[in-house]
Amino acid sequence: MAPIDFQKMRKELIVLYNKFLEGPENDKTYREIVDYHLEFAGLTAYNERLKSRPVPKDVENALHGLSTIYQYGMWEDSHIAFSNEKIIQSAKKILQDLKKEDK
Repeated sequence: MAPIDFQKMRKELIVLYNKFLEGPENDKTYREIVDYHLEFAGLTAYNERLKSRPVPKDVENALHGLSTIYQYGMWEDSHIAFSNEKIIQSAKKILQDLKKEDK
């Protein structure tokens, strides 16, 4: 198994979050979010199990954020904790954090 390139993953997440923020209701972007999350979300479990916490915090937060987007996002605004506005705000913050760590 090849080592995980978190910098590459960070760049991919930046692209994905930019796409989401440019068109939060775009079906193609939604599908990309689901696919990316299904492929990589399991990595965050390593941070829960290992003291070394190998997954960078910004990447971990971004992967968790993808789950929020596709589970609660942009269909209704009635959920207090996951309103459309809060999802957009969270996505912007995650994107900002990813960009800050991007080298």
